[in-house]
Amino acid sequence: MAKRRANGEGNIRKRSDGRWEGRYTAGYDPTTGKRIIKNVLGKTQAEVKTKLAKVLEETKDLDVVCAEEYTVTT
Repeated sequence: MAKRRANGEGNIRKRSDGRWEGRYTAGYDPTTGKRIIKNVLGKTQAEVKTKLAKVLEETKDLDVVCAEEYTVTT
């Protein structure tokens, strides 16, 4: 059974060309609200795991852009 990763931890998989890929959410597009997905590549799973951890640590302190108008009503 596959192990589930925590929210914000990223995703690691082996590509068809033999390299490992780690994907993470870099933020959200302020106009569309869609996720901005980035990736890191490496020869081994351990290499990608360390690269992914480093990138996630760097992006942790970025500002989140909020919409100026909220559509929720009471």
